[in-house]
Amino acid sequence: MADRPLQGKRVLITRAKAQVTEFIEKIEAVGGVAITTPLLEIRANHANDHAIKSTIVNVKEYDCIVFTSANGVSYFKKYLDKWEIPYSNLKHLIAASVGSKTSKRMETLGLSVSIIPEEFVAEKLAESMKGKLPIHSKILVIRGNLARPVLVSELKEYGFTVTDLVVYETLHNMEEANKLRDYVQKQEIDYITFTSSSTVDSFMKVFQQDTLSKHLKKVSFICIGPITNKTLMEYGYKGFMPDTYTIEDMVKLMIELEVKERG
Repeated sequence: MADRPLQGKRVLITRAKAQVTEFIEKIEAVGGVAITTPLLEIRANHANDHAIKSTIVNVKEYDCIVFTSANGVSYFKKYLDKWEIPYSNLKHLIAASVGSKTSKRMETLGLSVSIIPEEFVAEKLAESMKGKLPIHSKILVIRGNLARPVLVSELKEYGFTVTDLVVYETLHNMEEANKLRDYVQKQEIDYITFTSSSTVDSFMKVFQQDTLSKHLKKVSFICIGPITNKTLMEYGYKGFMPDTYTIEDMVKLMIELEVKERG
């Protein structure tokens, strides 16, 4: 039991289908049962292809590039490959990232991240950049359509010239709603995990004014960070949050809660 502390515990993963593999592996490695209901669907922002191409072709005009998620890195890389733009065009850029996973993914572009905040939230990244970049810097922010605009707005307030480039879209996948309701109705869930505010919003769309909401009282919510947790609280639910905002630490937190429960 010591090496499988989540033995038999059923953990719901609400993140997009393309992102669940690593999370599933980590849950199953400690004995948990991973249940996936991908409430979000992620795809390239093809409607913005012209602006994306124009910006990427002229990337040498920028001083700094910022990625707010690992997804942003992946889709940006796909665009570079699609238009055969060499990664070497990025080598002059100062690279910034909101989190460690995103920073790791940026290495696939040959980027070495030099600006990363101690706390993985946009506000802290903006503060870090203010202290490390000349005020005349031109900054390219790569993000998804549902990412909070606070990073862009704060960088502009600090006086930087900022280009906000949305390279992918996150859409609500409501086809999973019935499966999700069934799991909750049968009380087959012990933990529900949220890795973004948008996953919380999608989940609550399923349960708002739903008689099944009473069953959620028996479930523990695990949120990846303070912004996601704040969104959950706005719906009237209490969530638990790890000290470091990664899926690895979400799993560790569930283990800690189990150990505490068993006394």
